[in-house]
Amino acid sequence: MSLPSLNVVSPQRMPRVRTLFSFTLLAAAIGTAQLAVAAPEVTHSVKVDERVYEIVFNPQTQAVYAAVTGERNQDAQSNKNRVTAGIVVLDANTLEQVNKIATGDTTPFGLGINSQTQKLYAVDTIKGVVGVYAIDSGEEVALIKNPGDESTHLRQAVVDEKNNKIYISAVGGRDRDGTPGPKSAVWVIDGATDTLESVIVEPVKTAAGLAIDVEKQRLYVSDLSKNEIAEVDLNTQKVLRTFASVDATKAGEPEASSNTINLEIDTRNGILFAINQKSGGVVLIDLESGDILSTVKTGGGALSAELDPTSGDLYVANRNDGTVSVIDGKTHFVSAHLSTGTHPQTIAINPKTGQVYVSNKSKGKGRSAPEEAPTPVEAAGNTVTLITQ
Repeated sequence: MSLPSLNVVSPQRMPRVRTLFSFTLLAAAIGTAQLAVAAPEVTHSVKVDERVYEIVFNPQTQAVYAAVTGERNQDAQSNKNRVTAGIVVLDANTLEQVNKIATGDTTPFGLGINSQTQKLYAVDTIKGVVGVYAIDSGEEVALIKNPGDESTHLRQAVVDEKNNKIYISAVGGRDRDGTPGPKSAVWVIDGATDTLESVIVEPVKTAAGLAIDVEKQRLYVSDLSKNEIAEVDLNTQKVLRTFASVDATKAGEPEASSNTINLEIDTRNGILFAINQKSGGVVLIDLESGDILSTVKTGGGALSAELDPTSGDLYVANRNDGTVSVIDGKTHFVSAHLSTGTHPQTIAINPKTGQVYVSNKSKGKGRSAPEEAPTPVEAAGNTVTLITQ
């Protein structure tokens, strides 16, 4: 009697099965390797002058420009070796300092760039002025002030390169000692003449972050006091609508604790990102409906964000955690946390290479420290970090 052959595997077929399995493992290994190569990583960081704030990238010069406010020493003797305010110029690949643009009495906190006209717009939060500097010569070409009685606490600059307009947020509306402060505003600067063209008065109570849809000519302004966002028609300078920037119905998302400090926009996919500092995350908002799509936790003190226009990934600076989080552009989940420095402040991106630059502020000696107190040495403070992928 012959044995049944139902469960017998022909020896000739075994190598084919093993080969197929080997190719499967190889393909998986290659896929894993490709993912590893694409993952963002911190390449290196460099020290820059004291108290670095905002940075921008210039595609024409392949340079990074960093606003530094310098040291606050008031003693005349100390001022001999004092680090002055200005705009530090770094090579985009090596981060080597190649120049520094002197800004004189203007102390740059915020910074905007028009890469078409090759001008920098330095926002002096304390003096309430905007200095304009020619990139090629480093010369100041204009100093812009607002003669009105709106707030002079300037904060952020966003640039519409297509129409050569610059928008500056002026924080206002906060009550101090029971007395209402000056009204918040958004300055509209004509880049052709570098003059104040108009002022959008009180689009929200406390204007902070800005984001612009150039094609639709819509400006989005975050309200720091109400956790709302106003949509402004730039042709009429009227507020079209307001919508919430935090989901107050979610557990752990009390409205009063979020503070929408900055905005970023993805016009291709119709999403507005609200960066909420106190709750440490980003709220994704559908631009068509104004509805909240999701809330993504990133880290303590989420302060600013920058969209990679090629990948769609969002890089978020978490100031209190010393990290930068990457929100995947497809899944909208956090795909990476990168340690960059003491206090990650702002982010700039080279859209062609995907290189990411982060300014990291130091803790410093504190506002209440006496002038004679030495400034603490911080290896990871007052740096610019390069992230590659």
